[in-house]
Formats: sequence, structure tokens, C-alpha cells
Amino acid sequence: MKSSKIREEGMSATPPHPMKVSTRVRNEAPTVFLLLLLFVLPIRGLASPAPGDDSIRARLKACILSGDITCVVDQYLLLKDIGRVPDWLVAFQNAFAAVNQQAGKCEGVAKTIHQGLTRLGQHPEYLRFTVEGDVKLLGFNELSKGVFVKSHHLSITGKHLAVKLGDKVIDAYTGLAGLPLSEYMARLSTSSTSQILYEVVQTP
Repeated sequence: MKSSKIREEGMSATPPHPMKVSTRVRNEAPTVFLLLLLFVLPIRGLASPAPGDDSIRARLKACILSGDITCVVDQYLLLKDIGRVPDWLVAFQNAFAAVNQQAGKCEGVAKTIHQGLTRLGQHPEYLRFTVEGDVKLLGFNELSKGVFVKSHHLSITGKHLAVKLGDKVIDAYTGLAGLPLSEYMARLSTSSTSQILYEVVQTP
């Protein structure tokens, strides 16, 4: 009887160790798998973008549209993975300098801006302004927070060249941010007996 009772109790007893070990292995398996994924698979969000990465291109375009020339240079250098600003990009930066805000320089400035935007992956166009009438003087009114600052002499020959990017006009007076065409036209001034016309042209 005693031996039978012992056998029955032994059969009903729960083995302590095997179940605990198997449970621990099952719980740790997902953790080990995730750790392997962290080391083996590249995580795009944590890794630094590689040269030519689309995220850099997107930031570069955003910098261009916002008119942030410093940001444009930084993102271009990151995109191309170079440490030196190329000559054409230096010229592009300088095109917006105050020294270029004078009559007679518009064509050279427009060419430089057009070339720079093209190299930066944009699709600029040339925009030719012409004064028709006896008086050929063309001016540009500079405003600050909507308040008139001064008038610049764009041209004494009735001709002015700028760059069009999308719906914005860009030249040395507007900076890279540019101005909507309607606002740019409103800033232009000439004699009351003359009128200002504009057209998109393929070459300067």
C-alpha cells in the first residue's frame, strides 16, 4: 500500500525545474531577437544620412524656397560630402550682395543666380522687364515691414533682367527668398507716361 501511494504521489507531483527553464527561454527569445535586429538591420532614423540622401535633398529644397542662403550652402556640402564651397556656389552667394544692387549689373547677376539654381536642381527662367514710353528710367522700391525705405535705380535704359522660380521673382534686390510676381511689379516704378512690361525669355 505504501509503495502504491508513493507511486501515485510521484505521478501527480509537478516537476519543478523543467517548466521553469522552458518558461524563461520563451520569455527571453523575443528580447534576443530584437537585439539581433538592432545590430544587423540599419535603422534609418538613427543613422546619419548618407551623401545624396533624399532627406538632404528635401532640406536643400526647403532652404532654397525659404531663401536661407547659409542653409543652402550647408545642405549642399552635406549632400555632396565635400568640405570646400565650390566657386560657382560662392558666386551664387555673392550675387545677392549689396554691391550688386545698382543699375547695369542685373544681367550678370541674373546669369549667376540662374546658373546657381540650376546646379542646385531647380528649374529657373529668365524674366525680362521693359519700359515702354519716352522715359526709360526704372526703379525698385525697397520696403521694410511694409514701410518705404528707399528707391533703387534698376535701369536707365528701360531694360531689367531677373530670374523667375515658380511664382517668385529673384534678383539682387529681393534676395534668394524672392517676391511674388505681383508684389515685385508693384514695387517697380517709372514715369507716369511710361508702362512696364515683362516676359519670360530663354536667354538673357
